[in-house]
Amino acid sequence: MTLKSFKKTKRVPAAIGTLLSGVAFAGFVSGIIETPVGSNEYLHEHLTLSALQEETSWAGDVFQLPVQDRQKLATIVTKLEQPNWKPASDMALTGQALTVAEEAACLSTTKPCGVAFRLGRELSELQINKDLRVANVRETSLRVTFRSDPELAFVSIDKIANETRLLRFYQTQNGWVQSTLETLDEAILEFNERNGMFDAKFSKNFVGVNYYPASASWKDFWADFPVREIKSDLDTISDINANSVRIFLNHEYFDSEDTQTDAITKLNVFLDLCAVNEIQVLITLFDLRPDYTLSNMSDDIDHIDRVLEAVSGHSAILGIDIKNQADLDFPAWGKGVVEGWLTVMARHIQMQYPDLPVTVGWSNPNSALGLNGIVDLVTYHEYGGVDGFAERLNTIRSEVGKKPIMITELGSTIWNPLRSTRAAEAKQASRLESQLSQSSSANGVFVWTLNDFEHVGSDVVGPRPWRKAQQRQFGLIRPDGSSRPSKAVLQSHATSVAAQSIN
Repeated sequence: MTLKSFKKTKRVPAAIGTLLSGVAFAGFVSGIIETPVGSNEYLHEHLTLSALQEETSWAGDVFQLPVQDRQKLATIVTKLEQPNWKPASDMALTGQALTVAEEAACLSTTKPCGVAFRLGRELSELQINKDLRVANVRETSLRVTFRSDPELAFVSIDKIANETRLLRFYQTQNGWVQSTLETLDEAILEFNERNGMFDAKFSKNFVGVNYYPASASWKDFWADFPVREIKSDLDTISDINANSVRIFLNHEYFDSEDTQTDAITKLNVFLDLCAVNEIQVLITLFDLRPDYTLSNMSDDIDHIDRVLEAVSGHSAILGIDIKNQADLDFPAWGKGVVEGWLTVMARHIQMQYPDLPVTVGWSNPNSALGLNGIVDLVTYHEYGGVDGFAERLNTIRSEVGKKPIMITELGSTIWNPLRSTRAAEAKQASRLESQLSQSSSANGVFVWTLNDFEHVGSDVVGPRPWRKAQQRQFGLIRPDGSSRPSKAVLQSHATSVAAQSIN
């Protein structure tokens, strides 16, 4: 979490090979490696002017303070501007003045600094003077501290704790003023208390697919939501003895006020359909949203709550994947910032929805151990060479012990302008068979993907047509609905796993 990270500036091609012609050249170019150019990263780059202006709520049903006074006190607690009072020059900074000083330090690119974010802030009246001139208020929050050190060139999460403070206010002719504050309790959060919590759940091995309908992939899935097609696909998944699917909740559709109610309704329908087929669902949040602005963490937690408050008790949920391939965002955002954001989101889910296993779908085995001490199960994607598949998996197993491991993406495209379709399909099936035969020490595998797709948007893989063609043709099922050989491979594996579970 404290390794050097990079700020994205420009990308430089590492190599250019022999020129090919036509579509073959396009496919070659798509594989050119691009290397990020690194630069130091500073905490102020991840802050906005509203960095500490999180929403604040008041606990209780009956209040002594009028609503306008409660609003004013909440504003004083959260505002960024200098307070009305100023300490003497020789007085140690405390309270809000200290917060302002810390903020100012983080606008520097030459000094180490730290900024605390208080999430889920809640105020409650402790003692209110009868003439409403003095108010003692209790504040509870999740306090998350990020630090940066320009000499080391990284931003990292420093501490996450449940904090309770006593805030004292008094009235002046100019209005309310915060006089002092006192920390009453700070409980630094530990993550090891969940070790072994889900061993029984994952003692059953999961065999599944990543799922979008053929006619409605990525953003189109939830907007179009073709129910008949979904029902047919779930029947197919059940028929091949697969017992799980991994889905992706498009952030924009589930977050927009215009569509969020519709989105939750459709998600519940999907979960109900899966339950009928005895299929478990791994839900991936924050899809197509590569944004880790620290100032947005309160909004991101609200997004999680909108979804999980509506579905967390559903029997079809296997677990929660916070973010798909978040490690691919390290070059643009910084490893420490991304991991810090993931840590806060994971801890919130674990505290508020303790029965849901939490994971992060890392893009490759080399990233799989990231946040191992925080997630409830390790999940990663496997698109590397077949020969080293088992070795990579067993290395991860040796590091995580009994913690569940799932390979949540594996498979290959049949698109290849230099090979016949029949040969490409045979190679796809052979590769999948080899991968599955080496996966015995994993608690689950998910093939990418059930279907070929009719459409892949530029927002998913970029505008290049050959990249879209590659992504469209990973399916176990052809566009005409017939089965590729790889479908039979997965069915054989799923049937074998199901038989072992019975025995």
